Amino acid sequence: MLRIVREEKSIEPARTNLGRLDLSHRMLKPRPSRQSGDRIDHLRKKLIANLEEQITLVRKVLNGEEPTIDRRRGNSVRTVRPRLWWHKDPDGHIATYTLYNQVALPLSGNRRTIEVGPLDRLPSVLETVIAAVKAGELDQSLEAADRDAWSAWKA
Repeated sequence: MLRIVREEKSIEPARTNLGRLDLSHRMLKPRPSRQSGDRIDHLRKKLIANLEEQITLVRKVLNGEEPTIDRRRGNSVRTVRPRLWWHKDPDGHIATYTLYNQVALPLSGNRRTIEVGPLDRLPSVLETVIAAVKAGELDQSLEAADRDAWSAWKA
């Protein structure tokens, strides 16, 4: 009868890749999965950031500056001119809308446009929309716009 003998090789910690790491016995808890409440919070934060960007652009226009912002992508910073969410009528009045995923959100029923008046009132109107977003008044519109965007992307 043949007997097979295995030689056990000892692994030297200094020679392996794992030997270079500082390992411990500590157990980490897995990250919690994203809940539906987190999703609507994410949508709100995204919309509020876009509204604040529009307020910055309005203030630049009111000061006579070019409506551009600096966007950071990784290590590079690019100066871009984003889409303005307001339009000027021939009589000088401003009308604005709230965009999410390039679609104007319905604010009340099927109404999507806000009549502002002169341009200097636009920042206060956008701040009112931010307060409405924080209060959850646009949650249904946000979820519908997000759902439509995902269904269009998956198709």
